Amino acid sequence: MRILKDWHILQDYRSRLNLQDIIEIKQNILKRFGGMIRNALDLFEMEQNNIIPTNLSSLDNLLKGGLYYGQIYEICGVSSSGKTQLCFAIATNIALKTNNIVRYIDTKRDFCGSRIEQILLKQDFSKQVIDETMERIKVCCVYSIHQLFKVLCLLTVSLKEEGGECRTRIIIIDSLPGVIFKFCKDRKITVALNQLANMCHYIAKEFRLSIIIVNLITQWDVVSEGGPSTSSNENYSVTPTLGKYWLHIPNTRLLLEKIELEKRKISIWNSCQLEANLTCTLTINDSGISCP
Repeated sequence: MRILKDWHILQDYRSRLNLQDIIEIKQNILKRFGGMIRNALDLFEMEQNNIIPTNLSSLDNLLKGGLYYGQIYEICGVSSSGKTQLCFAIATNIALKTNNIVRYIDTKRDFCGSRIEQILLKQDFSKQVIDETMERIKVCCVYSIHQLFKVLCLLTVSLKEEGGECRTRIIIIDSLPGVIFKFCKDRKITVALNQLANMCHYIAKEFRLSIIIVNLITQWDVVSEGGPSTSSNENYSVTPTLGKYWLHIPNTRLLLEKIELEKRKISIWNSCQLEANLTCTLTINDSGISCP
């Protein structure tokens, strides 16, 4: 009896819609909230539109096309290994396209506008192209971690106001240890890094851009049973600066090493999407960076 009573209640509450109306409602629900079927070509084009080529052929091949939107990249190396020069070359090449804006955050007062101009002059660009390219590289100097946080917060406001095709494609922070170790006590470093990581991941994903962060490396002598090691590279343990917390924050970490006077080797140190230990070589010269 209870089952029959419940059935009559259900009959009273039914929608009274005809079959065609029900099918249309179902299709609308699937269209709005269901998964979308795409073919391989559409997915390939979407992937290509989510990549920013650096126009350094060796580096782009290493990174499987270039810098991916929503990703944080870290360039590590010893002092004077060419990290800033690599950033200059990447910033210049990306800003050459009329719809690309580059945000360069300088923490060491190392940014050199004349060097950017030299790179472009060596490639025989006209004065108009040089001026327009340099105009699209927006430089900001910060001297403390608090200023860096403030700049990133203001940047989110500016990024929301960007419209059309011309927008920010990449943010470069050169470099992070300079502001972390100068103004943060040991117990506050992890807190600062946590806040920075959250902000960078949010900006990269929300505004579909890439972030490059410059970092140093720390070399430790490996002590064997026979005593302290010699100075050969095989007896060094190399780790990124900024501690254990920061180890897994970047999506891709690159190691830049000096081979000869002008030649550099870039290795994929670790990555969530690329094979580790793959390498490429670059040459630093007056025209920026050239690839073999």
